[in-house]
Amino acid sequence: MSRRRLLGLGAALGAGAAFAGPAAANAWAAAPRPRGPGAWPVRIELPTGFHPGGVAAGRLPYAYYGSLFGGEIYRADLATGRGEVISPDLGEGNSAAGIALDCRGRLFISGAYSGLARVMDVTTGRDLASYRLGGEGTVVADVAVLADAAYVTDAFRPVLYRIPLGPRGELPSARQVESVPLSGDWVQGAPGEVTALGISPTPDGRALIVVHLLAGGALMRVDPATGAALRIPLGGAVLPSGNGIRLDGTTAYVAQRDAVDVLRLDAAGTRAVPVTRITDPDFDGPSAVAVHGDRLYVSNFGPTTPTHQTPYHSTAVPLVRRTHRSAHTQEETA
Repeated sequence: MSRRRLLGLGAALGAGAAFAGPAAANAWAAAPRPRGPGAWPVRIELPTGFHPGGVAAGRLPYAYYGSLFGGEIYRADLATGRGEVISPDLGEGNSAAGIALDCRGRLFISGAYSGLARVMDVTTGRDLASYRLGGEGTVVADVAVLADAAYVTDAFRPVLYRIPLGPRGELPSARQVESVPLSGDWVQGAPGEVTALGISPTPDGRALIVVHLLAGGALMRVDPATGAALRIPLGGAVLPSGNGIRLDGTTAYVAQRDAVDVLRLDAAGTRAVPVTRITDPDFDGPSAVAVHGDRLYVSNFGPTTPTHQTPYHSTAVPLVRRTHRSAHTQEETA
């Protein structure tokens, strides 16, 4: 899924824009509710040709999906399955490959081959800030939010990009954005070889977990201040096609080519043991996952060669047993 996703990104960028709908006037608008979560749909249809990348969900019953065609953001009502585009197509060369929702109702969006990270208000659909990360050839893959900064992975370079946040979540100027070189156990692939994709806070919110695609697939615990990486023992699990990762307490969900692997972490994110592998006939190339309530929402990447006529959907599956939730991160995981 990892290399497939990056190949798909290239196809998406070459195909141009798919949609140009206006932003929603109110992203928190009320919608009719079924009687209980058991009646909520387990399949959410996305716009035709949307080509989803990242997905995020918060405390309210909405999921946000990013398009690899033009960087649109689609908000789905999880209770009804209906939705709308709240951030319009930005044009050829733009993507929403990875997204993270913070506790202030802001989406942090990584723009893949555009090299951009942007911050969007989910209530208005308007961009609050945009940052160009790295130089030519930068491919920003995924994003995670800690209490004091957002961090973005680079698919092809051994570096994280740090977007610092003020005491009240204030967004920085462009000159305040930093590059954090990766070191320690980090081994970078050959030029042009995808090495890093998904990223998440550790359960205690003090460090980061990065999906590392080499040597059979691994998770790396990264010190956000120094970039020092420590390979996390996985108890025999392998993640050769790991992509998006999301934590629910100490439970990690890692999207792979045809499944979602579930691992249990210690609070610091230094050890992990495999729990199970979630499969579902409705999966179609899981690329990213989000947690809301007792469900995991899986963004399906779809066919390797996307078109603007390709149908896409998201699949909801039950969570594995819930564990405690951290209070040290500004990213919402449910």
